[in-house]
Amino acid sequence: MTKPLSLLVVDVSEDWEEVLKAQERGYFIEWDYMYPGKYEHRDLYKESLLTIKYPHGSVRAGFNAIIDTVRIAHERNVPTYAVEFTDNNSDGEEQTCFSLQPYIQKANRYRKRSVSAFDSKYCKLADKIKAEDCQHLMVIGYDRDDCVMETIKDAVERGITVVTSEHCMLTQDRDNRRESSLTYFRKNTIFLETLLDVWNYILSATDKKERQP
Repeated sequence: MTKPLSLLVVDVSEDWEEVLKAQERGYFIEWDYMYPGKYEHRDLYKESLLTIKYPHGSVRAGFNAIIDTVRIAHERNVPTYAVEFTDNNSDGEEQTCFSLQPYIQKANRYRKRSVSAFDSKYCKLADKIKAEDCQHLMVIGYDRDDCVMETIKDAVERGITVVTSEHCMLTQDRDNRRESSLTYFRKNTIFLETLLDVWNYILSATDKKERQP
């Protein structure tokens, strides 16, 4: 019998959400020049500070795909977790993006200091998932070829059934790793080809859960 579904959102932070909104309004946020209560506007001819890409449309479309997936999971009572990367150069205030926070309990938002969210030395999320016997996990977020990939690999190695879809992944698309990443997902996870497949998978998984005595 398939275990109940859980959802993990990797590295969808408030920082790049704010940059994305600024660019859509015709500005860039230069973080090095930000001070309390002050935003520095940069002209549109400067190189974009937001290097995130989405293979199936605009970055906004990818962002909305993630938000809507988490919202649907929330509506279906799917346990949902989020993790954000922090390092020695961070201010310690990294947090899950504001658009996701209504759907993810504060107690389920974690920080990590390594690529994978399952590095128990630097992230308490691994212990939480183990304690809750999470064996059926959909992983979405950023970056498809780095933090998302390494998190998925660690989950697979732990015997967890992992569900993936590129339609819920953002990327910097470095080193042309897309094909190798998708090959891994198709071979080692339940790989969903479309965003509708993702949403229907959540509905199907939770329908089964509700029918169980």
